[in-house]
Parts: sequence; C-alpha cells; structure tokens
Amino acid sequence: MFVMSLACTTGWWAVSTWTPVYAEQLAHAQGEPPGIWGPRIALIYALGGVLAYVSSGFVADFIGRRVYLLILFPAALAITWTTYLWTGGLYTYALLAFLNGVITLGFGFSWMAIYPVELFTASVRSTAASVVFNGARLIAWIFPVIAGTLVAKFGGITHAALIIGSIYAIGMFVPFHLPETTGKPLPR
Repeated sequence: MFVMSLACTTGWWAVSTWTPVYAEQLAHAQGEPPGIWGPRIALIYALGGVLAYVSSGFVADFIGRRVYLLILFPAALAITWTTYLWTGGLYTYALLAFLNGVITLGFGFSWMAIYPVELFTASVRSTAASVVFNGARLIAWIFPVIAGTLVAKFGGITHAALIIGSIYAIGMFVPFHLPETTGKPLPR
C-alpha cells in the first residue's frame, strides 16, 4: 500500500510540475506566442483531476478496488510517457494533459481515500491511512530535487520526466497481493 502511494506521489511530481513547461516548449517550437499554452495546459490538467476526483468512487465501486489499481498504474505509466514524448500539435497535447490529470492526479490520488480505510480496523484506520498518504509525501519531497538534477544533466524535461515517471511501474505489482474489499463491511 505504501509503495503504491509512493509511486503515485513521486510520479505525480514528475508529471504535474513539468506539463505546463513542456507545453510552452511545444508552443515555442510551433511558433506560438509565449505564456499562453503553459497556463492553459495547467488548467486543463487540473480539470481532468477534478473530474476524476468526483467520479473515482463510482468507478472503484463499479470495477472493484483491485481492478481500479491494476488499471491505474499501467495507465499512469503510459500517459506519462505519451505526454512527454509528444511532439505534435498543441490541441492534441491539451487532450493528453486532460487525460494525464484524470489518471495521475484524480484517479492517482483518490484511491488513497477509498481503499486503505477498507483494509484496517477502526482502532488504526485513520493512522494507517495517514501513514500511507503522508508517509509517501515525506519521502517523495526529495524527487523534485533529483528531477531537477536530471533536467540539468539531460538538458531538458523529457528524459527526466520519463525516468521519474517510470516509478509507476513499481506500483503495477502491488495490487496482486491486496484483497478485494468492494462490497465488504469495514473491518472492526
């Protein structure tokens, strides 16, 4: 559980931080005026996240917790790589940013409010959920520093985002070892 949270939190830093900057780089390469596409893409990314936040509980109830997680991590890896390997049009990039927000922000963080509370007894439920979420943040803070070093080393965002975003691969294997809790009562 903690490993999945760490993968989501670390991967999110690689995605959300650079998406607007990468959009500006694409815009510059296509002769667009500066300062327009970065903020636009940030809003589109956030909109995708908000829509996923609102719908994630329904999705997790419909497909099950484990399936939700089994889809989430490969999807996050795929959308991260697609986002930072994209060199085409900005309107398609806006769609990628929206999907990225849905997957890496909305669905990527919502499971932490849904699933951990269903695994732990009432006596430790809130503490365990807090450790899963906040413990990962305590470690993940270092990755923007590492990422900045990678950006400097590789001379750009693309390689750094792909390397850091690859952490989603770690989360792909954990759900196989977790129980399905959909429709079951909370542990006492």
